[in-house]
Amino acid sequence: MSNIYIQEPPTNGKVLLKTSVGDIDLELWSKETAKACRNFIQLCMEGYYDGTIFHRVVKGFIVQGRRPDWYWYRRRIHIWSSIQG
Repeated sequence: MSNIYIQEPPTNGKVLLKTSVGDIDLELWSKETAKACRNFIQLCMEGYYDGTIFHRVVKGFIVQGRRPDWYWYRRRIHIWSSIQG
């Protein structure tokens, strides 16, 4: 097994999410979820989440969003599934 997990920084990271109705502080658990945090940061840097629509907001608990191209992504999955049988 690789030692990459041992080399992860023990500190947690934070991300400031700017929205049209205010900013949200996101806490990243880099020690517990190293790969997910790296992936999330990379996608943020690439602008993947720009234009994300939040469809569920529960104050003090959760914010859920979907990818901006969700409709077309869903259609591609459906078409691909139909082709495969």
